Amino acid sequence: MSGTPVIESEESSDYKRILVAGVLGSTRSGGVNALVYSERTYAVNALNTPQPEPQRIVLKRTIECELLLDPIQLKSLHMWLGEKIKEYEKLFGHIPSPEEVASRSG
Repeated sequence: MSGTPVIESEESSDYKRILVAGVLGSTRSGGVNALVYSERTYAVNALNTPQPEPQRIVLKRTIECELLLDPIQLKSLHMWLGEKIKEYEKLFGHIPSPEEVASRSG
């Protein structure tokens, strides 16, 4: 049998959409591991006082998933993200680097 195989796609039973707040990981012998986390602000404690107390606001970080990327997938993801950045900036303008954002606020 020759030719292109039929490819069927489906969503995992635990599929979810994650608003990524950050990624933390490390390099390992087989590639890279990356922990993807989200953030949510809880202000209930700050508001449960006669005078709201901002210092009682809690920022909760939740590790949503871990990505294990072999070197080929790592390079593939890098290239894909580079293209998406170019497309985004062409449509919507320059995306500042984290350093640019930090220098504006400091």
